[in-house]
Amino acid sequence: MQEMTFGSPLNQEHLLRPQNGQKMKLKEKFVEIYDMFLRGQDPTLGKDPDVFWDELFLIKVNADYLSSSLRRISEDELLAIKDGINSIFLHAVQTMRDPLPQRRLHAMQTLTIVLGEVFRKGFNNWSFDVIHLLTGLSHADLVFRTLLQGLCDILDGDESQEMQVVALRLAIALACGNDNVNKNSLNEYFIQKDMFPSLIKFFTKVDSVEIAFETLALLSLLANYNKYETKNPYLERLAGLTDEQILRKMVLVIVQIFDRMRRSYTVVMDDDDLSTVSKLTGAFSYVTGMLWNPKGQDSAATDAAFATLPDSRVPVLLVLYDLINSNKRFRHVFISFSTTDSGNDSISLEAGKDQASAENSDTALGSFLSFSSYLLQHNRTQRSAPYTHLCLIIMLILVEDPAVYSYLCTIPSAHDAAAAVVPQINQAGSMAQVRLCRQRQPVLPKAKQARPMAAVLLDVILGFLKHNMKKKMQIDCFRIAIAIIFAVSSRFKALRVRLPYHWVEIWTSLQGLVKFLQANAKTFQHLPEARDLVAETIDLVNYFVTYGDLIMPDPASLYALYYEIVRSGIEPYQDLTKEFSITVYPTLPAPLPHHDLTSRNRLNLAPSPLSSTIDSGLVSPPTTSPPSSPYPHSLRSPSPAHGTSSSHQRPISIDLSNINQVHTFFFTHLLAWRDLNPTRSLGPDLVSTIIKNHYQDLTLVPNNLDAFLTVKHGKHAGTGGQVIKNDSGPHPAWDGYTEVPGKVPFFRQLTRWAVMDVRAVSRANASNASTRV
Repeated sequence: MQEMTFGSPLNQEHLLRPQNGQKMKLKEKFVEIYDMFLRGQDPTLGKDPDVFWDELFLIKVNADYLSSSLRRISEDELLAIKDGINSIFLHAVQTMRDPLPQRRLHAMQTLTIVLGEVFRKGFNNWSFDVIHLLTGLSHADLVFRTLLQGLCDILDGDESQEMQVVALRLAIALACGNDNVNKNSLNEYFIQKDMFPSLIKFFTKVDSVEIAFETLALLSLLANYNKYETKNPYLERLAGLTDEQILRKMVLVIVQIFDRMRRSYTVVMDDDDLSTVSKLTGAFSYVTGMLWNPKGQDSAATDAAFATLPDSRVPVLLVLYDLINSNKRFRHVFISFSTTDSGNDSISLEAGKDQASAENSDTALGSFLSFSSYLLQHNRTQRSAPYTHLCLIIMLILVEDPAVYSYLCTIPSAHDAAAAVVPQINQAGSMAQVRLCRQRQPVLPKAKQARPMAAVLLDVILGFLKHNMKKKMQIDCFRIAIAIIFAVSSRFKALRVRLPYHWVEIWTSLQGLVKFLQANAKTFQHLPEARDLVAETIDLVNYFVTYGDLIMPDPASLYALYYEIVRSGIEPYQDLTKEFSITVYPTLPAPLPHHDLTSRNRLNLAPSPLSSTIDSGLVSPPTTSPPSSPYPHSLRSPSPAHGTSSSHQRPISIDLSNINQVHTFFFTHLLAWRDLNPTRSLGPDLVSTIIKNHYQDLTLVPNNLDAFLTVKHGKHAGTGGQVIKNDSGPHPAWDGYTEVPGKVPFFRQLTRWAVMDVRAVSRANASNASTRV
């Protein structure tokens, strides 16, 4: 082995005694040996190799020295001493089979550090250079297969948990070598040697939430390795997992991780105290655009703290997605899971302070929605964006499953009246009081008692809509949010569920989105999916206008919607259709005289004065045969890679008839009243009364917007009986969410973030464990 001429990696802090006069510097044995390796020297010269390696792996690993020393060596310098690195790596792998536990432990710790630091390097030919450095090309297959078999033996055996945890983190270091999990060629050895049974066996034994999470995270990353290119045994095994105890333990781990990550936000700012001062502070911050800070903390420091969140355990969302999307049995266990019942199981997990905390939800769904509300409202960084997207996808998968709705609300029986309302006392699991984010203004009304989980879900979506309207908005996420509201509402209509909810918040949010898109039309015109978002938002408003009386629990909610339409007018919708080259069909009739339409400011229309005391009955518009989706145009063609001119855009057609009818009908009555009472002020309460008094005379035309429930069993109107498939959009062909091919690019990017986060949390947990020791 040729000695290198570059400087020693040894630092003064790694000396037991620095040189002082005639006293020689004193190094600990581990540092002395590895210092020779990293200089390009061979410390085995003149010694019995077997004895040398046996003694080396009996010495406690100085992780700080080894990692920092390797980090300071450049790529070229590492390749120049590859013989020494080869020797360390090969002998460490062989020592994993040593009968002495201490040697096995130190060998795996050494391998974890060497892999982690080598993987940090920016080699020109990453896979080739890494393998060349660690094992040499000729020995790679044998060495890595031996390594993985050794890991399986340790995880399967009766080793101490400390030993098994080190084995787990060595596997994580190997799987997370490259930020792009698909470009880490070493992961191919995980496919050749299926570690799923060993990892699951270890998972069932472990009693630490954090270690159990690391196990699930590793399984999820392996399940995403080249899953679009080849058969992935980890994904198949996750999909086929049916053991109830294992599934319940998975849910319990996921729930506790969600609760801990949610507390990371509330530690920065406790949003649970709603004193009068806090409310006034919140109102001021809303006006000035500042973050609501009820504790008076420094806003810059608070913003900086929020920018670091969510913490590195957020790949739990990928774990949940893989299980929710592929395993219907897990989906049922998750949606029905209650932490109050988990104590009756033989689930082995540390008790911790998590379960006893009053601020945690009693259900798995509640914990997920609670954390999601914080993540979605603090979606301000490049890192939080893909996890926000994934959160919304998970919600979409849930609301597209009819079996989920018995846990979202009470479903009237076949003998109940069609106007049945969700009662305040509900079946177990569908009613809950869930803590939602209230750290940013405007906040939604706070629930003071348990309510249907569907209401909690809608609050989370509204929180996203209200706090993510920005010029660099995630169009695809907004489309999914609109789709979730649409799915929930259309399912309620089919189930004859009337949900007690502050529906006026949905109306104001949708109107706010319409006006935001109108104001920024020039900015969004070049974005591929912007036209789709515009069409879907307008269609959702149209759906509520047409069928809202079948969903809402009281007339006041519907009157509030009509009030908002009268207040905003038809112009925002017409402007959007023109700006985004969307066809309005059928053509709207001529508008009222221009001076009448522009005189709305004289009507003094303030935000809707929604009143719960209005008790007149709702009258449904006439119905026809089951409607079908209008979205073959707006949701089913692949989005172009770049913006195109309107002459090359696919046609999108929407119907504004009912929205226009509501505006024209009630506005005409308001103008007539004003003409009869020229000296009186037409305030919000009076406008609401006029809407209430004349609602019975309003006639609307049935439309074909009831998409989520009919398309799965029929064909689309206006397409010649052909169901058109889509490669993009949140719900291709309205047959339910599908990952391939529309979401493939997204998941390839998401797994990069997940790899970095899993690697970070594994290193942090290992560092904390060594500190405690």
